[in-house]
Amino acid sequence: MDKKDKSDKYIVNYGEPVGMIAAQSLGEPGTQMILRAFHFAGIESTIATSGLPRIVELVDARKKPATPITYVYLTGDAKKNIEKAEVIMKKISEVKMNTVIKRTLENFPKGMIKLISEEQAMSANNLTPSQVAQKISKKLNISAVVDKDKNILVKLKTKNVEEIRTMSVKIMREVVQGIPDAGKAIIQQDAKTGEFYLIAAGSNIKDIIEVDGVDRSRLYTNDVFAMNGLFGIEAARNTLVNELRKTLKEQKIGVDTRHLMVISDAMTYSGTIKGIGRHGLSGQKNSVFAKAAYEETVKHLVNAAAFSEIDNMRGVTENILVGKQIPLGTGSVRLAIKKEDMQKAAVKKKQK
Repeated sequence: MDKKDKSDKYIVNYGEPVGMIAAQSLGEPGTQMILRAFHFAGIESTIATSGLPRIVELVDARKKPATPITYVYLTGDAKKNIEKAEVIMKKISEVKMNTVIKRTLENFPKGMIKLISEEQAMSANNLTPSQVAQKISKKLNISAVVDKDKNILVKLKTKNVEEIRTMSVKIMREVVQGIPDAGKAIIQQDAKTGEFYLIAAGSNIKDIIEVDGVDRSRLYTNDVFAMNGLFGIEAARNTLVNELRKTLKEQKIGVDTRHLMVISDAMTYSGTIKGIGRHGLSGQKNSVFAKAAYEETVKHLVNAAAFSEIDNMRGVTENILVGKQIPLGTGSVRLAIKKEDMQKAAVKKKQK
């Protein structure tokens, strides 16, 4: 096959209904996905959403993925030195109070909360009860001291049961080390290059990118909105393509990347990320019939009648509904003939 023949294979014909084909290419294998078994290795085996739920999450443009994951690549010596990689990991890895505190004991008559330390967890995260007490005192503006048993005593200015219980819950959710919403980070090693990198179970890339030793050019998260917020809409569009392709590949489903690019472009061309649904692309169509065919049929038809809306019948759905030829494929071609040629043809017909 020569070069020209290869390029011909990728040319789209005039009038090709690319949007409809893209929808079919993703929709049809989606019906098979729930039946398949899937397997992962490493951290993704426990936190990664996959298969049909992940596809739905992406095309619905959910603000937060159910299982955010961030890939943090390193610069300098940290790429090859695990000790230096661990230093960066501890700066990023989110440690909450409920990780280093075993349980809480609330003393309502005295207005006190006793936090029972988890010594092993404290040691693993290079923290001491004094450091933890100091951090929560500063963040929550409360009095916290360490007793002789290395437990933390919090003295409140109230004896109200509800206020004490609210503060107890708030304390346990407080971040005492690392970056909030970055999640727990672990070190992984690339099998091919041997370099170390981090996988974090969160998506706060705005703060992660500020950490020294992080390779800013390769920072990546599966959270499309986080990528949009830091790198812009083009990065969000590319993330959508990558995540759709990755999810399908995990299920061993082959869909041409160009179909996924069409879907991602449709969701992001306006400069914002829009889902494919009644609150996104389908609900914002100009055609009354197209909106009515998707969801809330009566509402759209009644509103159109009440406000004298006009449907120009330029799309696929509305033309199918009324039995007209769609303006794609052969329907996108308009033929014309000169009057003189018609007269010549008529004369030739008579002569025969």
